[in-house]
Amino acid sequence: MSEGSAARPEAWVELPAAGLWARALRTAKVEVAFFKHLFESYEEVALVRTAETVGDDVILAIVAPPDFIAVADEILEDVARRGSPVLVPAELPARCREDWFLEEWA
Repeated sequence: MSEGSAARPEAWVELPAAGLWARALRTAKVEVAFFKHLFESYEEVALVRTAETVGDDVILAIVAPPDFIAVADEILEDVARRGSPVLVPAELPARCREDWFLEEWA
C-alpha cells in the first residue's frame, strides 16, 4: 500500500480545522470493533468513530490525514473485495463537518 494521494475522492470530506479528511460507511453495529482495530492497527492511517446509530447499523466516520487517504481507500477496497464484513458507502452526517473532530475528541 502506498502513501499519498494527489486527488481527493468524492467520498472524502475535508475537516479543515483538524487538518484531516473524513468519509462515512454504514455497517452492522457488531462490526465496529473490526473496523476500529483494522484502521488503528496501521499507525497513523486513520481513526474510526461512530457518527450515528441507525437501528442495528452504525454510520462510521473514517478520519484520516491527507497523506493516508489512498491507503485508507486501499484498505476499504480490500475489505469490499473479500465481502465481509459488509460495508456500504454513506453520506457523512452533517454534524461531522468542519471542526467536528476537534470539538468531539479534543
